[in-house]
Amino acid sequence: MSLQAALSTALSSLAAEQRQSALIANNIANANTEGYVRRDLPRSESLVGGTGAGVSTGTVKRAADTALAAASRTASANESYAGTLQGLLEAYTAKIGQASDERSISHRLGAFQTAMTTLSAEPSNAVAQSQTLSSAQDLVDSLHDMASAVSTARSDADLSVARDVDAVNSALDSLAEIDRQMAHASARGASTAEFEDKRDALIAKIGTVVPLRVFDNGPGQLILMSDGGNTLYDSTTVHHLSFTHTPEIPAGSRSTGSEVKVNGQVLRTSESGSIAAALTLRDQTLPNFSDMLDQVAGRLVDAFQEADSTLAGTLGGTPPKSFGLFINKAISADGWDPGDPGVPRVGSSVSGLASSIGVNPLADPGQGGQLWRLRAGFGSSATETGNASDNRLILASLNAMDKIRNYASGTGLPSKMSLSQAASQSVGLMQSERAVWTDRATSRSALALQAREELTNKTAVNIDEELQRLMLVQQTYSASVQIIQAAAKMLEELSQIR
Repeated sequence: MSLQAALSTALSSLAAEQRQSALIANNIANANTEGYVRRDLPRSESLVGGTGAGVSTGTVKRAADTALAAASRTASANESYAGTLQGLLEAYTAKIGQASDERSISHRLGAFQTAMTTLSAEPSNAVAQSQTLSSAQDLVDSLHDMASAVSTARSDADLSVARDVDAVNSALDSLAEIDRQMAHASARGASTAEFEDKRDALIAKIGTVVPLRVFDNGPGQLILMSDGGNTLYDSTTVHHLSFTHTPEIPAGSRSTGSEVKVNGQVLRTSESGSIAAALTLRDQTLPNFSDMLDQVAGRLVDAFQEADSTLAGTLGGTPPKSFGLFINKAISADGWDPGDPGVPRVGSSVSGLASSIGVNPLADPGQGGQLWRLRAGFGSSATETGNASDNRLILASLNAMDKIRNYASGTGLPSKMSLSQAASQSVGLMQSERAVWTDRATSRSALALQAREELTNKTAVNIDEELQRLMLVQQTYSASVQIIQAAAKMLEELSQIR
């Protein structure tokens, strides 16, 4: 090898090691930068006429791992689904309390039954009558509060979807811009590592909201599809999600609200991602809770209709056409459907009853009623002048509440139980649903953390390894300098030969 070739080879090595040392320094500087993926500089032997002529360097590459990145996205989407359900359910169950809490329907039903038992001992006692009426109103208020809590939780879930849709659309727009910049850099032969970091961070963010299938066909040729097959992004073309937020979902409503769509097609979801979790809660879990409450409210109305023999008079029949102590305020007080006066309505058959149940105004002095109806009944044949010590209606009502009745199994409630059991079971099942998703959120978070750590270990910067690489660069650099020094000395000696 000629001296000129040796110098050229050494100089190319110096240039390569300078680039490599700068790259390693950048890796170390960004060791704690979120989303930063370790860079590497491809190097190869430079050949001229089949003879080695130094070192050639390629374009900076990222130490990415497609398989681990996909696994991390999947685990994060599952974590997001469970975490969203946990958060929304915790907010809801905090409002309804435990079955033993004073404000729960279970506790207030027990207090009402206690007041009724006290009244049965002295049916004509005005204080006992007032306390019974107050306990009945507390029970009704508890049902209203729980129905309202369901409504609020559904609205919160709907708002969560709206926010997620906005976040995804914003991320998709940013992704399109970065993808275009990446394509321009690639066309110039420049490194695309910086753009790939930003792109992957946006894909990971979108993936927690909508689980993704990623097809990376090169700069400007990225395709993102939901796990249900909807195309969200195709080669710098964004397909935005659309959703209409419903600010308030009325208590007792069974409306499912707006759907999330892409290009006019419903976004197909699975048990993954925060959007799917919020939609599941809004359209399935919480309406099921409403059904439980309606069942309890309906059996409460039925129990007092059944126990009141005075309802078998002019307005009587099977089923009774007028209400006992508890009524459905959404329909006429005599129990007839105002939309169709020929059709009697029974409390248990009315959807949304938990939000519209009330105390019969005939027993409420504040609404022009009389307390004596608590012992005498609410039918046309009931009179104040009857036996003041007659407690048959009160005892019949207590027995009717303890009666084993049928409940719709679709709600998750046992098919047969008493009213107090139904009230306790309803609150218990709601709290149990929250506990289930709390446990799942914990386990899925652990799996997601493990997946992210595996990805980080493979792609992130390890300072110890980078320092070792830097030492190799130093050694190579020193060797190249020695070659240059040796060549310079030889040239100097040659110049002194005369």
